[in-house]
Amino acid sequence: MDACTRPSHTRRQTGKNNNLRLAAFFSCVALSLNLAAGPAFPAAQPDLAPENDQTGSISPSSQHEVAVGQVPPGQEMATLSARLTDQSSSLLRNVHWLVRNAQGGVVFNSDATTAAMALQPGDYSVSMRFGAVDMEEDFSLLEGTRMDMRFVLNAGALRVLPRIKGVEAAGLATRTRIFALTGKARGRLVDESAVPGEVINLAAGQYRIESRMGEGNAEAVMDVKVTAGMMSAVEIDHRAGLARLSYVGAPSAAVKWEIRRGEETALTGINGLNASVTLTPGDYTAIARVGSESLTASFHITEGEARDIMLGN
Repeated sequence: MDACTRPSHTRRQTGKNNNLRLAAFFSCVALSLNLAAGPAFPAAQPDLAPENDQTGSISPSSQHEVAVGQVPPGQEMATLSARLTDQSSSLLRNVHWLVRNAQGGVVFNSDATTAAMALQPGDYSVSMRFGAVDMEEDFSLLEGTRMDMRFVLNAGALRVLPRIKGVEAAGLATRTRIFALTGKARGRLVDESAVPGEVINLAAGQYRIESRMGEGNAEAVMDVKVTAGMMSAVEIDHRAGLARLSYVGAPSAAVKWEIRRGEETALTGINGLNASVTLTPGDYTAIARVGSESLTASFHITEGEARDIMLGN
């Protein structure tokens, strides 16, 4: 198959119904990245890189390449693949492809490195997802042709490691949420993870990380930049201590915990004989309710401290 590649350029925004019409056997076209706008979100810091309103990317060079060849009528087909950047030589694995015909019928819906499908001549739409990166494009397949489309995602990856500095917190549940600060997805939650160190694929741009560890009132926030073709690893510290709650009594007891800070309830809805909670520094009262009985203990916790709070008969 012969191919031609269009040079890097600033991507133009296209509409959903703007199909690619192939008038010759060889053509190159630009790809639009459709990212849904979201609710308002706190503005990025002044020193963040300026956003690209068209793509939400640091670099405007994202595109896709199209190669078209001649085949006998009845053997028309399309193949789809993707790379991270213009310079990437390897195709991406586990890309999810969804292809529909002009009537909205699904003709391909699967994860694949290369999606190859026999198609009848006509109009189609392709949606692809790689992690939190989404793209959509319409295309037309002419009679007696085969088309090879290679998407360039202009994407990178982020690896977040939440921690409480100075405290061993292995096995503590975490929750990481990632919001876009630039582009069409600005202000939108684009991905979240409950696995510390999980690699999250994202379009190049600026993001805000919000992190929580276990049950508690401590939250850490950080702004980061994702660069196309690179993985950014960040350790996000929670300014907190760890309180390990234990009820010493009947092992079958149904224990409900409440944590108060002064006259205010800081945490509730924690059940079980044992629980670990992350708390911002300060004075607290732990209450263990077992049936009609209530047991209390007051304690102080500092940043980077782990304390055992034991209550029982």
